[in-house]
Amino acid sequence: MNLCQRIAFFFVTLTFAFAPSVVFAVGEQNGRIRGTVTEAETGAPVTGATVTASGPNLIGPPQQVTTHDDGTYELIELPPGPYNIEVSYVGVKPIRRRVVVLQGETSPLNVAWSAELTTTEVTEVIEERHLTRPDTTQTGTVLSSDTEAKLATQRTYTDVAQQVAGIKSDRGLPVVKGANRLSNRYLVDGMDITDSVTNNFATQVNFDSIASLEVLTGGMEAQYNALGGVINVNTATGSDELHLDTSLYVNNQAFSAKPIYGPQLYQHEEPFATIQLGPNQGYNANFNVSGPLIKHKLWYSLSLEYDYAQSSLQPAPPLNVQHPPRTEHDFHPRLKITYAPSAKHRLTLSGSGDPAIVFNRAQSNSGLGITEYGQTQGGAFGVLQWDYFHSQNLSTNLQTGFNYNTVHQAAMCEFLGGHFVNYGPKDAAYSDKNYQCDRNEAQHFNSVDGTTWYQGSQNNDDKRYTAQFDPSVSVRGKGWGEHDAKFGLQTRAVYHTFSQHTLGGATYSDGNGAPLEAGLCDPTTGMGCTNSQVTYYPSFTDHAFGFGIGAFAQDRWKVWKRLTVIPGVRVDYGITNNTARQTVTESWGIGPRLGFALDLTGDQKTIFTGYYGRANETLNLLPSIYADPASTSTTYRWDPTANNGKGGYVFKYATGGAGGYKLDPHAKTPHTDEVTLGINREFFRNSVVSLNYTFKKVANIWSEVEINQIWDPSGQRVVGYVNGQPRSVLLYTTPDLAYRIYHGIDLVVESRPTPHWDFYAAYTLSWLYGPGSDEIHTVGGGNAFANPRQTNFYYGYLPEDVRHNVKIHASYLFHGLTVGGNVTYATGNPLTKQYWNQFTSSYGNRRTPQGTTPAVNINDPTSIAAFRTPDTVVINLRASYDFHEQIHQHLIVIADLFNALNFDTPTGLENRDIPTFAAANQSRLSPLKFQLAARYLF
Repeated sequence: MNLCQRIAFFFVTLTFAFAPSVVFAVGEQNGRIRGTVTEAETGAPVTGATVTASGPNLIGPPQQVTTHDDGTYELIELPPGPYNIEVSYVGVKPIRRRVVVLQGETSPLNVAWSAELTTTEVTEVIEERHLTRPDTTQTGTVLSSDTEAKLATQRTYTDVAQQVAGIKSDRGLPVVKGANRLSNRYLVDGMDITDSVTNNFATQVNFDSIASLEVLTGGMEAQYNALGGVINVNTATGSDELHLDTSLYVNNQAFSAKPIYGPQLYQHEEPFATIQLGPNQGYNANFNVSGPLIKHKLWYSLSLEYDYAQSSLQPAPPLNVQHPPRTEHDFHPRLKITYAPSAKHRLTLSGSGDPAIVFNRAQSNSGLGITEYGQTQGGAFGVLQWDYFHSQNLSTNLQTGFNYNTVHQAAMCEFLGGHFVNYGPKDAAYSDKNYQCDRNEAQHFNSVDGTTWYQGSQNNDDKRYTAQFDPSVSVRGKGWGEHDAKFGLQTRAVYHTFSQHTLGGATYSDGNGAPLEAGLCDPTTGMGCTNSQVTYYPSFTDHAFGFGIGAFAQDRWKVWKRLTVIPGVRVDYGITNNTARQTVTESWGIGPRLGFALDLTGDQKTIFTGYYGRANETLNLLPSIYADPASTSTTYRWDPTANNGKGGYVFKYATGGAGGYKLDPHAKTPHTDEVTLGINREFFRNSVVSLNYTFKKVANIWSEVEINQIWDPSGQRVVGYVNGQPRSVLLYTTPDLAYRIYHGIDLVVESRPTPHWDFYAAYTLSWLYGPGSDEIHTVGGGNAFANPRQTNFYYGYLPEDVRHNVKIHASYLFHGLTVGGNVTYATGNPLTKQYWNQFTSSYGNRRTPQGTTPAVNINDPTSIAAFRTPDTVVINLRASYDFHEQIHQHLIVIADLFNALNFDTPTGLENRDIPTFAAANQSRLSPLKFQLAARYLF
């Protein structure tokens, strides 16, 4: 059996022997250099030449290979960074090159040997970087630490990932090519730190400790399995030299603009306003040190980051008072140790934490400070990785890790130990209840103007645990072409526990016709209780457990010089249980992947790619958390005839509990089908222009389907129950109607022609539509299946649909002075007008398709109009100067300007059918902000 047959046999055996798989991934942390050594005059291959790679990030001795009979060579598993490449042959002077290796990518380096070259002592190829990616279909890019150091950013990997084409922001999180913000996978040093409950990132890391960030938006190989994108963080490793990196960023309140804006779209700055705005400021301190413990064998990298931030909303309807500021303290310690006892072994231990405390977290102009809550959060993760380099044809990787996170939320009064902090003078328009701590006081919601009153509603304790074990093996060889195959297992166990207590045991929804506090019900006297209802929430604790195991197999098969075929497959399996130990979800799916990269011109400068792939989501704790008997609620409505005509609350319906949900044992597996076509052309040194088309369908999203309530034709009243019991019964399933469809075209230019210039520009034209706007209360687009009379209105443009998106970031370096800028333009997001539902006592009904609003005459379909937020433009600038030429020390001063033109565009509009409909009452772009920093590098 030849090598190719052995590869194929191993591929099939591993795939079927370990058929179950899961939706997480072990991330690529290293890169490769691949090329050919030929004679310049004849083009004949040079056989037996020695190729040596050395660089500051390569722990252990330099890596060395010899060229094959056809002159080809490959240097594998190289940590990202610059490398000096030496090509030597017996009796001939060596030829030297310099190349930059990027995380997860192949850096082509072909050498044409000539007598002239051998007379030159050193020939430098300055950051030689062929960005056409000739052996992969993956879209996205790698953002390096030196690039990000030249730009003004929010200093988080979730923020800088949004610089990449095909990504937009939803609540500060990346939305990648049509999937929702829960569909990404977040990897740090190989550990899947994706939150086991929300599917967001679970842990932030010290920003200055990030060496590179690989952002994958599509065309992924089988080792990755995300319905959206992959954010793959690679943190810095120590070296044989001692390095120190410390910095301080200051954005004092005095450095920011403080304009007051009117609530309407046409109202901009109000020059005569006397409102005193709350603070908007932040401070960031960092300390990073790295070096050798044992030279050439044992390295360390230690870092700590502290963040302090305050943010305030501008007073706006419906209360028009200054809400207390959100205040946050964050800590990010990190330690990474790398050990190479020999050239064949490398062990890496990486750990990070992110404890934080947040005051007044919710931030809304619809409630006073007493309605706020505080939050403590944080956790830690650790990952141990062992790389074994048996030979150039065989290497293995073993990763195991553990992640712990906790979130504690409490009403601000309890969060502050039973003491309410009075933010400013008491407003005589509001009662004393708004300035007193009382854990027995229930929260009230006024449906007339959307205001919230009295205590923060709930205290929550949330704990999450994740364990991971991922072995893989890489095999390289020849047989019907060249092969670079990888096979692996990915296992993940997750556990979640959650406790909740509702202050006062209930929440009220009132609507007697009066606005503000005057519209609330006093249940002790019955005053103002018309159209009021109360829902009681008993305290509870629930538990959820999930387990997934999977296998993948993939190959980079170079069929001939110009064609690389990338076949792959993974098989996914996952199971979850709830508090009652019921099996809530059990699913599996096969995810085939097939792509190709065709070198049209034969010089690796024009690459045409095509790809089809399916990803399956088989491990999702959300259904297990909501389909749980621990959580119950009972709703009562005010009846003026009750209690012998004195009035009182009477039973309306119940939710939750053992009878409040059903499980679908035949639920289909949520999945994504993706097709991409692209062409990349290198038009100048280290410069490429790319054009990519992406079709994606995210199908069978987890949903709650109401199966017991019978609604009247208007969708306003429940007129009966299927089982005769007045309660909501939710079926947890994955309907065929719960889908999202994305079409997108990305035009991207990347260029780094010299070390002085760094340029990236992208334009995305896209469409995102379908009824899959929410995923079990976590995305926020509304449940299309809660009321069957409303389902038809959910088909339309989804809330994350952005038609046009332009992103530009560039920088220029000249004798220590660096000037960089970020420019982002995006058209508005769709909104849908929401109407009052008298049965649920909430704004949940629609009268037109998603993304639209009716005119005055709601019976005239021709008057339906698109309803979107305004277009936004944000320009962030950075200027820095390194005094190294003057003092021979890397002391850098930095000045950042955020929202440099001080645009005041509203980013949210009131979409409820209340008097302030369409007003800019949520938020606007953050005003102009100036930030100063100092950084010292040794």
